[in-house]
Amino acid sequence: MNWEDELSAGMREHTADLKPSADLLDRAARRNRRRTAAMASGTGVFALAAVVAVAMTALGGTPVAPVEPGPRPAPELLTVAMVQERAVAALAADDLQHVVSTVDHQGRTEHGEWWFDQQTGDSRITELRAPGGTVTMDLWQLVRDDKLTMTQVFHGDRSYVLLERPLNGQRPPGPAGSTPGELRAALQRGDGYTLVGPADLDGQAVLHLRLTFEDGSDDLWVDAQTYRAVRRETVKHTPDGDARNRLEFTWQPRTSESLKPLTATIPPGYTQRELPPVDGPM
Repeated sequence: MNWEDELSAGMREHTADLKPSADLLDRAARRNRRRTAAMASGTGVFALAAVVAVAMTALGGTPVAPVEPGPRPAPELLTVAMVQERAVAALAADDLQHVVSTVDHQGRTEHGEWWFDQQTGDSRITELRAPGGTVTMDLWQLVRDDKLTMTQVFHGDRSYVLLERPLNGQRPPGPAGSTPGELRAALQRGDGYTLVGPADLDGQAVLHLRLTFEDGSDDLWVDAQTYRAVRRETVKHTPDGDARNRLEFTWQPRTSESLKPLTATIPPGYTQRELPPVDGPM
């Protein structure tokens, strides 16, 4: 063994139990930056790699080559047919439907709130002075044993009306323009919507569909993830000005709490109005 080998062996023996000090990485990095400053290009990539290599070698490790990120999956290209199909499928659930309605025509605005139970066909329609304001009228339509029971309460004069009709196998239509059946029919018609594209609706990611016809338009927004209907707005051009009907949808699981609005309630002290009997189906 020559003197160089003996020197190397002696150094290994005396440093075998030594651990790198806490500032070793910092000193190694500074030393390497001075050594490689003239070699580094404008990007600084070589200098960074060299620092990592020196630090890893000083600690007894092996530098790990950087991993190149793989290609990201391409976003799904939606067509109007795909959106319509998924929106129709989303209507198949039996959730309770809640609708807030606003109608503007000839300078007047009418407000309403509706509930519709897809499973039973029960519904409730209220008329409001303003959104969330005083209720002026309630109408319940409840289906039991092939019979429709309607309870209409007028809060202005504190009166109510009760009416029963046989259904003869028919199903009550529910609030016009908003039921899942009507939304499904609109989405499936042959001259259907066009896809306007993605949009932000009050902070909610939606997909916007539009149907334009000779005297108006029909716009529908569905949730970008669930494809549930979020809003529908129809505009009809008339000689007296545009009539605009906006429907805001929410969908609630059928629970005892969510079904409470569908329980017909006549406040104490209200007087029943007498009506002539009505024969035949609805």
